[in-house]
Amino acid sequence: MTNFRPVSSGKAQTRYGRLGFIAMVVVLQCAPALAFELDDAAKSNVASSPQAGVSWLSGGVGDEAMTEMRKLSAAYNVHLMLTGPRGNYLAGIPFSVSRRSGQVTVSGVTEGPLLYLKLPAGRYQIAVEIDGAWQSRRVQALASGPAAKVRFVAKGE
Repeated sequence: MTNFRPVSSGKAQTRYGRLGFIAMVVVLQCAPALAFELDDAAKSNVASSPQAGVSWLSGGVGDEAMTEMRKLSAAYNVHLMLTGPRGNYLAGIPFSVSRRSGQVTVSGVTEGPLLYLKLPAGRYQIAVEIDGAWQSRRVQALASGPAAKVRFVAKGE
């Protein structure tokens, strides 16, 4: 059984409930992605319930999960990668996305080194907490075109 922790609910979900949840997210956000079948590694990637109209997908632990995440990447307009100073991948990283006004748009905890966000077009501040220190970057989310790509790297050893 995979470690699946939905962001929006603390209630346990059945294995079939998880598959239904993942299928719903894929159908709603990335219809072309239906051409492939999710394997066990992809099931460990976690998709959010929309918060204030914002959807996100996190995961990428292992080669197969990384491949599945990248197949879904086109449906998201902001891509984050979280690594240590030597390039090692990080997971379990708290994050928040806020508007210029400081109002938090979405927040959560990553399940892997990749975090994909589907944000309404506009300017945002993205913050992550790595090793007890918050780092932030400004990003411009576009309605169409290439995704904004941001990499956060741990400062310490």
